[in-house]
Amino acid sequence: MKKIYFAGKFNLLKDNDLTLEEKLVNDFRSKILGDSKKLTYADENLKLDNGYVYSGPFYCEQASNGDFTSTDCNVVLKAEYEAVSKCDVYFVLFDQKFSVGSIVELDWALEMNKDIVIFYEEEESEHDIKSEYWFAIANALSKSKKVKVFKFNDINNVVSEIIKGEIFNEV
Repeated sequence: MKKIYFAGKFNLLKDNDLTLEEKLVNDFRSKILGDSKKLTYADENLKLDNGYVYSGPFYCEQASNGDFTSTDCNVVLKAEYEAVSKCDVYFVLFDQKFSVGSIVELDWALEMNKDIVIFYEEEESEHDIKSEYWFAIANALSKSKKVKVFKFNDINNVVSEIIKGEIFNEV
């Protein structure tokens, strides 16, 4: 079964009275997984309805000692690198929430010659790629023929396409 990594900035509700699962309820990955609890802690067996296995990221990454953390930078970096290296398809969502981590992960995926799917939220721009991420997207396209790029205006449409699995038929 193919593994897919879904990169993008975590969308957390800013309410300290909520549990972590409640804070993650609006994240696009929670919608794909069907339950925000599945996004909180690393699990290598999250099968999606479209035939893929979700391989990360998770909000709390697992350290080598078995503990879960999201505050130890080295643990997070190592866990994300390993997840990208093990995935078959690297998917990244570039929206209005800027994510330096996603750009670094995209570069890893390019170096590893992964199949890459990029969705970007279209915005006003003087560039032909209408995104704040235009530089990273253009770089990816120039480095690999295994990159597919799609624009979006509504995240719910992207989530629906992912759940159906149709978008990955081209990969």
